[in-house]
Amino acid sequence: MPPEAPDCIDNMFVPEEPTRRPTSEQPQQQLLPRSDNQASVVGQRASGTSRLFALCSTSESFMENKIRPSLINAMIFLSDPKPDVDQIRQVLADRLLCIPRFRSVVRMDDKSRVHFDPLARDAVDFREHIKLVDGRGKYGEEDIEALVTDSFLTDWPSDRPLWRGTLVTNLADGRSLLFIVIDHAIGDGVGLLAVLLSLFDDPADTDGGAAADKSETKTEKLQQKRKTTPSLRWSHRIVAFLGGMYDGIINTLVPPPCDIPSSIRIPREKLEFPCPGKALAQTRRFPIDEVKSMKNKLSGATVNDIVLALTAMAVRKSFEKIGDEALDLILNGKGKVRADFPVNMRTGTAKGGAELGNDSVLGTFRFPIKHSDPIDAVWQCKSRVDEIKVSPSLRLKKVLYAALHGHAPDTVLSTKMLDGMNQCSCIVSNVIGPSQEAAVGGYDISDLSFTNAYGGGLYFGVLTFKDKLRISAILDKRCSGDVKVIRDSLEEAYEDLRDALKDVDEDCPLRQPDMTPLAARILEGVVYIAAVALPVLVAMQFQK
Repeated sequence: MPPEAPDCIDNMFVPEEPTRRPTSEQPQQQLLPRSDNQASVVGQRASGTSRLFALCSTSESFMENKIRPSLINAMIFLSDPKPDVDQIRQVLADRLLCIPRFRSVVRMDDKSRVHFDPLARDAVDFREHIKLVDGRGKYGEEDIEALVTDSFLTDWPSDRPLWRGTLVTNLADGRSLLFIVIDHAIGDGVGLLAVLLSLFDDPADTDGGAAADKSETKTEKLQQKRKTTPSLRWSHRIVAFLGGMYDGIINTLVPPPCDIPSSIRIPREKLEFPCPGKALAQTRRFPIDEVKSMKNKLSGATVNDIVLALTAMAVRKSFEKIGDEALDLILNGKGKVRADFPVNMRTGTAKGGAELGNDSVLGTFRFPIKHSDPIDAVWQCKSRVDEIKVSPSLRLKKVLYAALHGHAPDTVLSTKMLDGMNQCSCIVSNVIGPSQEAAVGGYDISDLSFTNAYGGGLYFGVLTFKDKLRISAILDKRCSGDVKVIRDSLEEAYEDLRDALKDVDEDCPLRQPDMTPLAARILEGVVYIAAVALPVLVAMQFQK
């Protein structure tokens, strides 16, 4: 049997339970211990993928092509409307300054290689890295959207690390917002989420020092939950494996045609123009228990299958609402809409900042826009994800991308990236946050969001926090679509799927219909004919 792809496809971003700061009051740590206050003499050379992201901020060729950096945005909403900014800065300093990439400037040498040059700790001015803004009770959704846009369009200073934050107090809803933006060059979602979660205070230890053991046990259970076996016939597995070989090698070296033009994809002629901004909308919070219940009613399905089905249904609904001509083309088999999704390729899990860097690969998923009903959308998503699990595509892409991104001239990469980041219509990522109450610096966290602003059209960010699931949508303003229509479509898709499954008993889940493709059926026929014909031919030879 062909080897299966990494189990992390079931939960694209699953970091290890982070180490957290204690909530009990202690003397604050010294920010600048003498032994660690020296800058490194030689900077760390970036890996191929980190180099690609860093070139967006250091290469003149990337800047001339209007390629913006890819940014990871963390929005931490605090219940307290006016937290102490110095206390928040202290929390970030304690945790982040010990990680070299969070105090490093990025440099490109004369061979277009990228290096991270760490600064001395006292050279990192947290008054500049964490700004304070008073919302004056009027700061709302439009202002937060403007904050996302401003962070995406603001260039990084060449003498500072590639991250910054803003603490907005006195929001219109009576809370405050800690907004942290980090360049993807520093790390991928797995490593950065682990770092950000490590900022959270450690819940009270009521078991006499057994908190660490409980954390490890919880992590092990989380890893076990995300392992599912693909339910494909042997012929389907072989066809998927061969298709993965083609995708991993040929499609990586010679990219296939782009998605058809649509309201969620940036028109090619607008790629070379400056981005006017990003539009942000978020769904309401869905109970994770309800999502798991829907998953349990469909035999073999995962939460990711449900999430991907919701996004596919929402894309179709949004096309219907705004009259997008792409929908008729897709329904008539003349076009496609695909999504990239990041898959963690680490053999273990990220531990705080110890495994920072970019060790993820983008898998490609074709949205089942042509589905007959919500349940059929889930089955189609499950079948396609199962194909990816048995495919070698991701491992092949990792090897080839490392070679291409690590050695190709920046002038070549800038041209490729201009089209590459808009080849698929969107990106979907799934992040698992803490299920319990959390706090930063003693301030309770009421909500959490983890998204990505990049140079393509649409981004779907799925985050689970305190047993609630929320989907964020970020749409480039060069697209003709409406992010609020997409948000409403996501919520309607959720209700449609819930209603379709309301009469199904979890103890008697629906079974997936046979979705074996024609190529696999032909393979089965050939093998069957060969198995029947071979004994006959052998017997005929003996008779002669």
